Amino acid sequence: MRELLQIGEVARLIGASTKTIRYYHEIGLLPEPERTESGYRLYTAQHLLRLQRIRRLRALGLSLERIRAILDEAPENNESTLRAALHALVEETSAQILELEERRSFLQQLLARDELEPADKDAYLLLSPELKAQLAPQFESMSTEYLAWGQRMDAMLGAFHWPDTTRTYLQAQMQYVADHAEEYRTLFALEERFAALASLAEDDPDVERLADEYVQSQEMALLYQQLANFDMGEEKPFSSALGGLMSSIASPAQQRFFALLSQKISSRRADTLSTSTIEQEQ
Repeated sequence: MRELLQIGEVARLIGASTKTIRYYHEIGLLPEPERTESGYRLYTAQHLLRLQRIRRLRALGLSLERIRAILDEAPENNESTLRAALHALVEETSAQILELEERRSFLQQLLARDELEPADKDAYLLLSPELKAQLAPQFESMSTEYLAWGQRMDAMLGAFHWPDTTRTYLQAQMQYVADHAEEYRTLFALEERFAALASLAEDDPDVERLADEYVQSQEMALLYQQLANFDMGEEKPFSSALGGLMSSIASPAQQRFFALLSQKISSRRADTLSTSTIEQEQ
């Protein structure tokens, strides 16, 4: 008649799952017991005591690696090893408490703000600190609402790890505008009006009116001509992702503006190409 315990009976006594006990065997934390001819493990009281100790040490927050070191120590060193492990655990717990307190403080400050998901204010994709300084005279005449919107947009985009070539490409565009700021005074005004679309209804007539003014703007024509000199090549998917991100955080009116602007630019290019073809044929 069987006198030793099987794994299911041990699990019930210890309050652990059989899967956990098997895992302890697998990592060498619990020695393998004898087996029956049929392959069933048979556990002794020593196995129960070791499992009980493992459970208690785990309850204190010790890792399995530390528990192994404690259990593998010679009996005369066992207590000092455990004491050292508990001291280390106290230090780790204190550090975790400090981190949690800092996180709680941050969350409390966040809840006091109007914006619950602020972007990293130091991140940027388009406007480096140097470009901001260069464009400061133009920014002085712009509304604080537009400047705040632009900062949020740029910080959100800047939080992504864009390829260096994409960053260089985009910042070169902005540098061109900054170097020719006087030529782009109307464009700055149009950009400010674009930001104001956030407070308008999607079907407001000002949405299409602004898209028309963008397309007809000489400054925009100059900018498109300048951008045509840049070859995105393999970076094209990143450019598309950039456009998608900008559209995703825009208001319904601004999203409609993007769609209308894309349609009008495509139509204008098609008309230009058609006119050029006719002139060549003549």
